[in-house]
Amino acid sequence: MADTARAPGRPRDPDLEARNKARILDAAARLFAERGYADTQVQTIADALGVGNGTVYRYFPTKEKLFLAAVERGLAELTAEMDAVLAATAADPLDTVRQAVRGYLRFFHQRPHMAELFIQERAAFRHHHRPLYFVSKEEDNCKHEQFFLHLQQAGLIREMPPERFFAVVEDLLYGTILTNLLSGRPVHPDAQADDVLDVIFHGVLTDPARKKLSKKEKR
Repeated sequence: MADTARAPGRPRDPDLEARNKARILDAAARLFAERGYADTQVQTIADALGVGNGTVYRYFPTKEKLFLAAVERGLAELTAEMDAVLAATAADPLDTVRQAVRGYLRFFHQRPHMAELFIQERAAFRHHHRPLYFVSKEEDNCKHEQFFLHLQQAGLIREMPPERFFAVVEDLLYGTILTNLLSGRPVHPDAQADDVLDVIFHGVLTDPARKKLSKKEKR
């Protein structure tokens, strides 16, 4: 990426600006994940790119804005992948759930640095933090609730508030990616997704045990 100022009167090149921003965000995400927010300076990111720090500041005025832009880009990429799953037509709605869980875990398996950035964001910028995906925006809530109601109307899921379902699923998946990151365990995301889905879909109790518990709860 050339560290040159735009000549006076020279028209902006949107594609070049987009490429430069992408390169800066790529380097920033990697370095923030490796070194941590506090120990990563803008100069370090500029040095990794072979440019002056003025070039980085031209696109991102502060280190905080650069860090949050890297987080937001990761969230946007995750959202796009999950939205593509929900938008795909599936004969079995439960297969959509299966593909969403697999896609979520694959995303962080392929981009482990993003899990690290989300942890740092929650620690350093509590005022900014948003849930990773399932309840991130009002329009997403509507989209997810419609899908959940479709599952209920098909007789596939018992009655419960949609927000409860998505909160529990997100906690399970978020906990899984954090445990993967902190433990460094080598796990195939599809196999791990199948384990999570088995517990979500089938539970842990046998039918007799479930009936026994249900009787106790009704007393």
